[in-house]
Amino acid sequence: MRRFVRAALAAFSLVALSFPAAAQAVFPNQGTIGLVPPEGMVEIPGVPGFQDRATKASILVLEMPKPAFQEITASFAPQELQSQGVTVEERRDIELADGIKAVLLKGYQTVGSAALKKWILLAGGKEQTGMVTVQFPEAVSARYPDATIENALRTVVFRAPPSPQELLARLPFTIDQMEGYRVLKVLGNSAVLLTRADAGKPELGDDPFFIVAVGQGEIREDDRESVAKRAIASVPGIKELRVERGGPLRIGGQAGFELIGNALDAKSDKPVKVVQWLRFGRTGYLRMVGVAPTDSFEAEFGSMRGLRDGIELR
Repeated sequence: MRRFVRAALAAFSLVALSFPAAAQAVFPNQGTIGLVPPEGMVEIPGVPGFQDRATKASILVLEMPKPAFQEITASFAPQELQSQGVTVEERRDIELADGIKAVLLKGYQTVGSAALKKWILLAGGKEQTGMVTVQFPEAVSARYPDATIENALRTVVFRAPPSPQELLARLPFTIDQMEGYRVLKVLGNSAVLLTRADAGKPELGDDPFFIVAVGQGEIREDDRESVAKRAIASVPGIKELRVERGGPLRIGGQAGFELIGNALDAKSDKPVKVVQWLRFGRTGYLRMVGVAPTDSFEAEFGSMRGLRDGIELR
């Protein structure tokens, strides 16, 4: 679908070599798609990709659902890319390790007065789709010959997505009891999104969900209420939030702040209730948010408190 193409290109459009045959693939940002980067390129902290800052060269990796491969390749025409400012000079179908089918595009992009060389590899793995974009100023092309870039892209490999236990082990906190929730997504290395939905649902729907995240920095006592109100206003997936009640309380023997409000689901416009707890420490704080349909919130509230009380910083 075109929305995949536009989203993927937008992620890469403004981001500003050789290697040993036996080199191992690197999976940037602990993702499921890896490759052997060209010599001199290093991982970008907190970002799924590699960079050579001295030459403003980058390789970025985007993971997408498996169906995206067919949807994108069906509309991955030069005209579509041209509308995004990318000129395709060459397009080829190639095969990666393990028989993975891929499409390789080579071209350039003009950003202001700068000309950028651009390579895009779209690969359809067994469990996910990967898009790998290589970009660097045309002025440094001699350092990145075509053969070197293509060789690097041909090392792209996939690995199975991590288990929920592996995802949780990366976080700076532990969850003692899941209370019937499951891991839907780990966000970076500091937050997790839990859901009541069945395993067959890959995205949020009308089911209750719970977010746990870590914030950095000490929050003074007289700032806690304002911090809590700003935080609850940014809860994803809802709109027209109205805080109903709240105040300070103790959570796990530490100072905390609770807020409960009413809102609408951003997609369906159905009424939902939101609870947010902040638990303050000396160098940071835990933020815990639960969202459920209004008609089931009271029944869900006990499970959400159970989740809250079983969360501890490592």
